[in-house]
Amino acid sequence: MLWTKYTLALLCCASLPAWAADPWCSARGKPALTFEWVPKDQADPKLGSVRIKDVSGKTVQVIDEMENYYGDSESDSESFDTRTDFNNDGCPDLVVTGSIAGIGNESQVVFLYERRTRRFAANEALSNIGGLELDPKDRNCVGGSWKSGADSVYTSRHCWKNGKLVMTNEYRMSPRLSPAGEFACYEHVETEYRDGRKRTKTSCTKTY
Repeated sequence: MLWTKYTLALLCCASLPAWAADPWCSARGKPALTFEWVPKDQADPKLGSVRIKDVSGKTVQVIDEMENYYGDSESDSESFDTRTDFNNDGCPDLVVTGSIAGIGNESQVVFLYERRTRRFAANEALSNIGGLELDPKDRNCVGGSWKSGADSVYTSRHCWKNGKLVMTNEYRMSPRLSPAGEFACYEHVETEYRDGRKRTKTSCTKTY
């Protein structure tokens, strides 16, 4: 998955004090920010910019040169995902889906909200995880899933440690063929990373 650099136009000259209350990180009341998709060209509405405004209607940030798979949606609420806090800091983050392959793989760009600057900043580590989802059992971790074929699956799990996203588990499943080219079994490869060590377990099953 290729990582693309995006230009952030920050429309403010000074950040607010770190101790100031941040309404975007509060679950109460009306959302403190609104998000608008602005197509670069009406002929291709999936290319453009994300315009972010505060409750007064003032534009506080513009994220340029974006590709948005849902850019032709009828409403802006369908164009972005701002429901999930991917780094467990209490602030919802911004996700823009760039593309969805026919097999179902999703490529997304994740922007983490930074309390200090009150801006969204692109995060390469999260954006490189296909099919990104928050771990339902541990909010400090995320998971990803990817298909390389109809019967080939890859998943991964990553957790935050000292401000960095660290891979903890990988799983691969793909068909194994016999020397004659016939189906032999589904090969499962499970890998765990712990305490600087890599542990791998391989098995083969006849069923998917």
